[in-house]
Amino acid sequence: MSKKQNQVWSLIIILGLTSLIIMPVFHAGCAGAWPSDVSAQENNPFYKDKVATLKIIMIPEDWDFCLEHAFEEQYVRADFWFDDELIPDVGVRPKGNSSLGQAVSFDSPRIPMAVDFNLFNRARTFYGVKKVFLNNGWSDPTLIREVLAYELFAKMDIATPRASFVDVWVNDTHLGVYTMAEVVDASFVARHFDNPNGNLYKPGLSAARLDWTEADAYRNINTGPFAVDIERHDPVLYTNIGGAPLIDLLRATGQEESVAAYEAIEKPEGNFARGLPPTRMPETLLEAVALKTNENRADYSALFRFLEVLNNEPDKTFVEEIEKVLDVDQTLRYIAVSAVILHLDNYIGVGHNNYLYEADGVFTIIPWDLNMAFGTFNCGIDKDGLINYYIDEPTSSRMDRFPLVNRLLTQPKYLKKYREYVREFINKYFRPEIMLARIDEAAELIRPYAEVDTEKFYTTEDCIRCLVEDFRPPDPFLGWQAGGPIPQMPWPNPIKISCLKKRFDINGIWDLFRIELDDEDLEYIESCLDEDEFTQFKQAMFGPLGSPQRPRMRGFGPNALGLKPFVVERYKSVRDQLVGIRPSHGRQGTGNGVTRGMCAGGF
Repeated sequence: MSKKQNQVWSLIIILGLTSLIIMPVFHAGCAGAWPSDVSAQENNPFYKDKVATLKIIMIPEDWDFCLEHAFEEQYVRADFWFDDELIPDVGVRPKGNSSLGQAVSFDSPRIPMAVDFNLFNRARTFYGVKKVFLNNGWSDPTLIREVLAYELFAKMDIATPRASFVDVWVNDTHLGVYTMAEVVDASFVARHFDNPNGNLYKPGLSAARLDWTEADAYRNINTGPFAVDIERHDPVLYTNIGGAPLIDLLRATGQEESVAAYEAIEKPEGNFARGLPPTRMPETLLEAVALKTNENRADYSALFRFLEVLNNEPDKTFVEEIEKVLDVDQTLRYIAVSAVILHLDNYIGVGHNNYLYEADGVFTIIPWDLNMAFGTFNCGIDKDGLINYYIDEPTSSRMDRFPLVNRLLTQPKYLKKYREYVREFINKYFRPEIMLARIDEAAELIRPYAEVDTEKFYTTEDCIRCLVEDFRPPDPFLGWQAGGPIPQMPWPNPIKISCLKKRFDINGIWDLFRIELDDEDLEYIESCLDEDEFTQFKQAMFGPLGSPQRPRMRGFGPNALGLKPFVVERYKSVRDQLVGIRPSHGRQGTGNGVTRGMCAGGF
């Protein structure tokens, strides 16, 4: 770096850190209200028996910016009220993927958000928590699945983020019932692990199956027909300062001119050109594995050792060696809960949505992003396949594509222990009488808030209905919602096609999906089809009846089984699989048979 660049870098640091130092830590009357030494166990903000009112107050123009530029996920400054207590000067930004895209596509203010209590003051936390995510319930008409799923993982003594229901306001806008989830970060690690100084990873989709080793780590994965132009991040502006990239701190404190001054400098090739992990798609597996702590002094040696054992250790020494690099017992419990509650938007399904924490060379898996648990993310598996999802081969597709499951459960010792955990889980925590009571309790808790929640993605009737009734397209279309094959309508007989052709230039019902249909068009289509065909067409076109899903929004919208029937039927199936009444695996090694879509592997 040149002398001039060093000077600008120093200027940025001085400006950024000075703004943090002079910033007030608490408003008058709030000093000491959230000291960092108050443990979350002593004063837990993740209530189980009440819905907290959460108000975020910010400059109106900043809220407008968040809504108009949501995909930039840029922090703005705000005050955070939790019931009647205040934490001033927090960082708030839009966050998310599908959940954010759903809100933006509907032009809805109900965006998911990240709230960072630590951004402007490294000494401050929210009852020991540095950051929370506010999740908008886009995929779950009941609004309770995510909280229940986190509770179930925690009951099996798995390090798990806490979550609770909150009623969210931004300024005078009532956004409604959200889930507030604890973020997995350094403070989470410190609460759960004896050694809090290890490496925390959040593997992205291309790296998350853990089916690679050091030999593959630097291989370019951004090639082929789906390659994209990567926006490189400058490593200086994206250096981690106090839990956030420097650029976030500068922008949130109104110092865009410092960013602009630095970006205007002509930079040499080398480290600047290589940058940090890109925002759209990682270039290598090592970037995709996404180190979240110790970023500025990265050491991947333990990761490479773990991957080598997992993928290449001979069977006869595997048990001895894997226990040196993996908390096997905890991993078996994680797989057991995932398989029973059908959380397929994680490792056993699509292959991602978990964290890995390594300390002293030993890895632990941490659950994450549970809003589509209980079979809502279905990997293109039909309803019967979800209810009877195999417990002994609990992967969406071929077992060998999921080495963390395959290498463990093909060892008789581990398979036996895993089945013991499955049995313990269903008997202690997943029995219908226990789960149905908890579902009723959670539904009743949020109901008064949901009834006045005008921004939720579903009607209040939908919220109640999905507790007991499936809220998704019929089975021919279910893969649509999970990134599976495009739905194919059954074609009516030639007479019905001729009827449709009189009004529309089509060769089959699917061609109607390319047409903007008005009410008269729908009435005409109904006159051409029988009742079942028309119902199926409407559900494929517009999503499950009663939902606001727009036409032709493949991959979005609800896909939820009725929560109570799912629990009852899944419990019975798992119980029957354990005693041999029902098959617990298909053809050896095929998992649950998915061969197409993102759940089939091949990343």
